[in-house]
Amino acid sequence: MHSSPDEDIPVRTHVPTAILGVLVALGMTAMALAGPSAPPIGPTTGLGVPTNGDLALGLDGWGRIGPTMALRAGPLIEAADNTTVLSPAFTVPMGSQSLPIVVGIPGANAVVEFRARPVSGGADIPLATITPTRGLRRWDVPIASLVGQTVRIVIDPVTSLGRRLLVASVGPVESVLPGWVVHTGLPVVTTTWGRHGIRTGDSRLTMSTPSTAVAPGTRYLGLVVRGSGTVSAVIESNRVSVRATGNRWTPIHVAVPEHTRSVVVLVDATPGDGQVLVVADVGVAVRTTRITHAVATAMADGGGSVVRARVTPDAAGIIVRLRVGAHFIGTGRVRADGRVVVRSPRTGVPATLVTTGDASHLPARVALTLPG
Repeated sequence: MHSSPDEDIPVRTHVPTAILGVLVALGMTAMALAGPSAPPIGPTTGLGVPTNGDLALGLDGWGRIGPTMALRAGPLIEAADNTTVLSPAFTVPMGSQSLPIVVGIPGANAVVEFRARPVSGGADIPLATITPTRGLRRWDVPIASLVGQTVRIVIDPVTSLGRRLLVASVGPVESVLPGWVVHTGLPVVTTTWGRHGIRTGDSRLTMSTPSTAVAPGTRYLGLVVRGSGTVSAVIESNRVSVRATGNRWTPIHVAVPEHTRSVVVLVDATPGDGQVLVVADVGVAVRTTRITHAVATAMADGGGSVVRARVTPDAAGIIVRLRVGAHFIGTGRVRADGRVVVRSPRTGVPATLVTTGDASHLPARVALTLPG
C-alpha cells in the first residue's frame, strides 16, 4: 500500500495530513429525531513521540544497515549509499492508528519502504511503500495492527543506490479517530465534496464506531457513500453493500436488530483503482420519508410539465427525481419548507416521483400522470 504524503515542510514544522490516492470519508451529522448521535471523528489525538523519534538526543537509539549515516543541522539524518535507517525501539500504545514519518531523497525520485521490525524477533511487517520527493515531506503510515508490540521502524530506500536519504522524524503516534477501532488501513480526517469525514489510502479500510446508544423504535442507521469502490456497513449480522458512484451520494441503510440498546457499526471500504471513495454521515438514525401533495400541471407555454410536492419530515436538501420507465426526466431539491418543484419536458405519460433519501432518510416514491 502507499502512505499519505503532506506538502513539503521544513524540519520540525507540522502540517495537516494531505490527500490520499483513494479515499473513504466518514462525516457525522446530528439528528433532530431522538436516536443515536453519530460518533465524533476527531480531533486527532497525539499519543506521544517515540523515544528520540524527533532526534532531540542526536542519534541515540537510531541504527543503520549500510555504510553511511550522519546527523546534520535541523536536526536530521543524512544517509547515503543505499543505507537503511532504523528508528529507536518503541512500544505502540493503545489507540494508535497513524504514524507520521518525515523523509526526503534529494536529487531524484526513488522508492522507499516503511516496515516495522519487532524487537522480539520475526519478519519485518510491511507498512507502506512511497515515492518520496526531493524535499522533506511528511508521510502517514498505518500502525493500528501493531498496538502493544515493541518495534523499530525500518526506512529502506530499496531503489536509491548511491542517493542520499534524509530522515527528519518518526512520530508522534496519532489516534486519528479517537474511540473508534481501526482494523485495517489508514484513516485520514478531511473535508471533501462539502462533507467532513475520513479518507483512506489506496487499500482496504475497515473500522468500527464506538458503541452507540439506540433510541427505542430506531429501525435503521444510515450513512452515504460517493466515489469509486465498494462499501459495506454491518450491524451484528445485518450487512448492506453498495458500489459508490462518483457524481452523487448514495445512501446505505442498515437494519438495527430488534430490542438492541446499543450498536457498533463496522464500515468496510475497498476503493477503486486510482479513484476517490467517500463515506459520510455514519451512524445517524434513519427517518421514514413521505412524498405527499404531489400535483402535476402543464406548463403555460405547452413546453412540458411541472410537478409540485411536499417531502416530510425534515427533508431539506434531498434530491427528488421524476422518472418515466428507466429514465430520469427531471430533478428538484427539497426546500427548507419541505416543498419541491420538478420540471420536465414530457407530457401525457405515467411517471414516478422518487427520492433515494440520504443517510438519515429512507427512500420514497409516488406514482402520478403527467398531463397532456
